[in-house]
Amino acid sequence: MPGRGGDARGQGPEGPAGRALALCVWHLRLAAAPRPGLLRRDRTLDLVAPGMDVADILRYVGAARRTLKGPMALEIDGPGDALASADTVLRALALLHEHHPDVLTGLSIDGPLLNEYVDELCEFGLAWVRVRLDTQRVRAARMLVAGALHRGDVLERGEAATLLMEESLRALHVARRAGLPAVARITLFPTLNGSEVGELARRAVAADAARIEVAAHEPREGTPLERVPGPTAGEVREAREEVERIVAAERGPLARRGVLDWLTPERLRPVPLDALDADDVRWLLGSAEEGEEQLAPLLPPRRSQIVAVATQDGALVDLPLTRATAVRLFAVTGTAITPLGARALPSDPQRLKDGVGNARELLEALLGCRTLVATRIPPRAATLLKAVGIVPVTAGGRVPEVLDRVARGTLRSTGA
Repeated sequence: MPGRGGDARGQGPEGPAGRALALCVWHLRLAAAPRPGLLRRDRTLDLVAPGMDVADILRYVGAARRTLKGPMALEIDGPGDALASADTVLRALALLHEHHPDVLTGLSIDGPLLNEYVDELCEFGLAWVRVRLDTQRVRAARMLVAGALHRGDVLERGEAATLLMEESLRALHVARRAGLPAVARITLFPTLNGSEVGELARRAVAADAARIEVAAHEPREGTPLERVPGPTAGEVREAREEVERIVAAERGPLARRGVLDWLTPERLRPVPLDALDADDVRWLLGSAEEGEEQLAPLLPPRRSQIVAVATQDGALVDLPLTRATAVRLFAVTGTAITPLGARALPSDPQRLKDGVGNARELLEALLGCRTLVATRIPPRAATLLKAVGIVPVTAGGRVPEVLDRVARGTLRSTGA
């Protein structure tokens, strides 16, 4: 898996005179924190969006460690605050600290929960936190957040705005006291916080943030702030230059940043998750035949996955979920479709009506699958599958053709 400026073995490129440049750090970002803390208006809110569980995190890290050589950094992000999903995140960090202590781990957070969990985070070897620091003005804060879910309470916009302003800055001080390197990330909304970038930078310097980043707002369709324009390249450059001047004037160029000296933008190399998915399936099945070429190169590439199929003989998708007594599993990679065997489905009579029956037994039968294909999937079953991250697809036809389209993302469900 080549990275920009280096190969998959982590060997850095050479400069014009043959001098080796900085060793790259593989950067793995996982959206393992789906729960929102602050309900931000610049992103889509989906309270039932599936997120990665602890097993997913360990699987991706394990696949990356098998494939890539050299230092690696894992950052747990989300659409939400990483610490709003503390049960998943803390368990994952504890297991990573035990089994992959060489992997640098970091979290992206809004700030309010850091003080509550900082001792456990340090104990589990967390290397850094990235704190979103977008505004210290009430008007802008009310535009950026629609509310908050905080310690079981639902906060209205005004309370959420206060939480945003107070706790994001406080989190930088909490990290400093704990000896945890912190990055202050300022998302630039030119019409909302463009004039306060310098003040935000000064406050971050005073809180001893190890680094201050300026990121551009990217309008997303369907969000309340989709009509707020993103900054131009010139505006982003000016904001970053202003931050650099403030840091140089108030801190000096020799400030120590600890582990973040390794995680500079020029060192980081992103790790594509699709490549890890393919490696994960190949690790289980072995490599495809040498010389076998992927068909239809003009179509989207396949996303490697395990698919459960409701089928009588393994040749055709020809059963509704309610009538299938078992599903056949197939591993789909970029070059092969390999049968893995069959798993029995629960015999609960209720499943003849809703496709589910005993929910726990149904999900155990589908453990590890990314997609379920049947000629009909009742609404209750479709809702349950989506809630745990399994994609329900209704289709019929020859199994190889259906699985090829599923893996390429070109097959759309025809309804429940």
